[in-house]
Amino acid sequence: MKCPGQAALVALAVCVLGALASARAAGVRWNATASMPRGLWMVAPVGDAVQRGDTVAVCPPEVAAVQEAGRRGYIPAGGCAGGLEPLVKPVAAIAGDVVTVSESGIAVNGAPVLNTVSLARDSVGRPLRPFPAGVYAVAPGQLWLLSGHDPRSFDSRYFGPVPVGNVRGVAHPLWVAG
Repeated sequence: MKCPGQAALVALAVCVLGALASARAAGVRWNATASMPRGLWMVAPVGDAVQRGDTVAVCPPEVAAVQEAGRRGYIPAGGCAGGLEPLVKPVAAIAGDVVTVSESGIAVNGAPVLNTVSLARDSVGRPLRPFPAGVYAVAPGQLWLLSGHDPRSFDSRYFGPVPVGNVRGVAHPLWVAG
């Protein structure tokens, strides 16, 4: 014999799961990492082109640093190549910009980007491998993503440029905390 409350509980669970699936299909994403404000973000199609200063949802590039980040749990599992979740990051540099990577952080067109000093170790003491120091001209079809929101952000300071084709959309905060 079923408990009368079971049917209501099952119906509620179905409604919640349906609402979550509908929200995801509409472009709503939950950001749980500290590199950008935690909360709900709406991912909309890119207009004419991605601009410096846009915040984007982007599949991380398929490079060794990103693969290691996935193994270490920095990036959750998801639908991008390599089985990782898209990242939500600000666009710091676009084609034609000049990115300078140094021990003191990253500068774009000579202007330092706050909180972009590469860390030597992650929060549990494992070594991190920053992108090599140097001066890089951003090529057509590339972006550099840098989040000054949290100095521990896993972004282009570790994996370098990202193909523009990896951008899933422009992200706008719906409801975020700090």
